[in-house]
Amino acid sequence: MQRRVRVLPNSGPCIDPPVLESMKLKGVIKHHYYPGDRINYECHTGYFYVWPYLLSSTCEPNGSWSPIEEACLRKSCPNPEIKHGEVYAPNKTFEFESEAHISCNEGYYLRGKNILTCNLIGENVHWSDKIPHCEKIFCGRPPEIKHGKHTNSYRNIFEYNELVTYSCNPSNGSDEYSLVGESQLICSGPGKWSSAAPLCKVVKCERPVLEHGIMVSGSREKFSYQAVVIFECLQGFYLNGSNLVFCGGNNTWEPEMPKCIKGYKPTHPTKTPLAKYPGYPNPSDEILSLDDFEDLDTGIIALIILTAIVAVLVVCTCLYRCLHSERKEEKDMKKKEEKDMKKKEKKEKKEKEKKENKKKEKEKRRR
Repeated sequence: MQRRVRVLPNSGPCIDPPVLESMKLKGVIKHHYYPGDRINYECHTGYFYVWPYLLSSTCEPNGSWSPIEEACLRKSCPNPEIKHGEVYAPNKTFEFESEAHISCNEGYYLRGKNILTCNLIGENVHWSDKIPHCEKIFCGRPPEIKHGKHTNSYRNIFEYNELVTYSCNPSNGSDEYSLVGESQLICSGPGKWSSAAPLCKVVKCERPVLEHGIMVSGSREKFSYQAVVIFECLQGFYLNGSNLVFCGGNNTWEPEMPKCIKGYKPTHPTKTPLAKYPGYPNPSDEILSLDDFEDLDTGIIALIILTAIVAVLVVCTCLYRCLHSERKEEKDMKKKEEKDMKKKEKKEKKEKEKKENKKKEKEKRRR
């Protein structure tokens, strides 16, 4: 049977059908389409149809296709709602090929994967793994310690951020037990305490002796845990190292004992990195003795004073120049403003005279 084609004025075949991102042509694709021919579309895999958009287009008499818009949308995975947590979508959507980043609120931890991907499997979409969930953080009993105890020892379960405090028992001997380590432990994660348990032990350091030096602070009969001693060298010697040491948990002085070296202190001494001691000034801020100032060479002191004087003179000169420049600018600005004001007044006066002259001429004409 021969196909009938209705020929219209200025009619012609339609070119290639419109190409759409979310849809594909349905049925047999032809090389030529004539006025009145209709083509049908269907959604790509992973997309779904949105009513009432059209899924077809018709070849118009002028050789163009009737308007057609995207009628399909990408399929999305369900929103993974997390109790006691949050879901973040980097692409602002849960469409296939998108990710969901999951985190828990403070006091909870995640059971499962923290990143899920929406995958397209066949015609359907699925998350790459099971939806995780947030569980409350609990800790078991903290470690028991020898010769010591901790608070809330009757409890077996502790919630997030709860803490226990350790203390040492009285000693039966002449030396008391010292608590070495952190005195407080915090439940910081599921079954996890913030640090290892401390120790209750007798800590004794030998009396520190500094050759060519003296102990200026901290002298006592016994040196127990965290006892602090400050040293100073005799005249004619300078201190190499920290002048402050404390009795550490291993019965040794920390940091390493300093030395008193004969001679004058170098101009640019190299200081040993010092440990911080809780409850005392940072040992890095060394306590200077009078010898430190006496050891400085007279020439160096004179040079320092001269440098300071020159620096003060330079600063004063700069300040004077800046102030002088500012005042000059202010004067120039003021003169300019006065000049502009006079010009303005002169101009206004001329305009006023001009208006008065015009007015007089008009009155003369009327007469």
